[in-house]
Amino acid sequence: MRRLAAAILAVLLLAGPARAANPPAGLTIIEPYGPGSITDRIVGLLKPALEKQTGHPVIVEHDGANSLAKLAAAKPDGHTVIVVDLLSVEIAEAIGKAPRLSALTPVAKLTGPGSVALVVPESSPIKNWADFAAAAKARTLSVALPGRVSAAGVPLALMEKALGVHFNDVAAADRDTILGALAGKKADAAFLVTATVVPVSGAPAPPVRPIATFGAQRNPRLPGVPTFQEEIGKPRNSTTTAIAAFGPTGLDAVALKRLITAFTAAGQAVKTQPAAARLAIDVADAGLLRQTMERDSRVIKEVKDLLH
Repeated sequence: MRRLAAAILAVLLLAGPARAANPPAGLTIIEPYGPGSITDRIVGLLKPALEKQTGHPVIVEHDGANSLAKLAAAKPDGHTVIVVDLLSVEIAEAIGKAPRLSALTPVAKLTGPGSVALVVPESSPIKNWADFAAAAKARTLSVALPGRVSAAGVPLALMEKALGVHFNDVAAADRDTILGALAGKKADAAFLVTATVVPVSGAPAPPVRPIATFGAQRNPRLPGVPTFQEEIGKPRNSTTTAIAAFGPTGLDAVALKRLITAFTAAGQAVKTQPAAARLAIDVADAGLLRQTMERDSRVIKEVKDLLH
């Protein structure tokens, strides 16, 4: 009997540490911008498909400014990722206001390239880019945007560089605040996500006039609105952003492949849903994400001094 008890105790002692060493089941997605944000909506759409792919629950944690630091401290076991607005975080890193995104492990690009549009109120005397450029050189214009450390920061800096002027920033954290700043005449112009400037699903377009967009090509739903690089006559003056997923530093190849497979399969599963089209969900693997980061780095370097 004593021999049997000793054998059982030995098995338990061996089994205990082995179980503790196993990584937890499931996937935790760290989301920095809060419930209802564009990243949260994308994660919410992908979540059921990710759970089906992994066979485990997906937990979403909203951790605000602490998000990148939390991921950096996570175990590189393939069970924790962060989903971010790529360009905003790249700008923050470039000017020393965020942990190094480049030290993390790229997992997947979750959306296609999205641009912003420069808009003015419908009642504005500014009718086109020529009017805007003339007004900016005649007086200091105010522009509403979430901040220079945002997807609108690079376009604003590119405009200042091209026109040789400075704009006054009107801090506006979200779309409603931006529209309110225009309506209340607190801002002469503003940046909005290009896709939101046109009506969708029967909803009216906002009461603004798009002056220019900042993608490489004209938006097909706004064919009459030129791109910024068209207006200034300089190629490679476009900028876009995307939503992307990253894992911790040191994520091993097996775990990375598992995550890439899960995200790309989830993207395919939701691709035909109308909500996926509205959110521009188009999941691509880490290779394309790295290419996007290299291109963004070149653009940010060009205007870095104007992003503070």
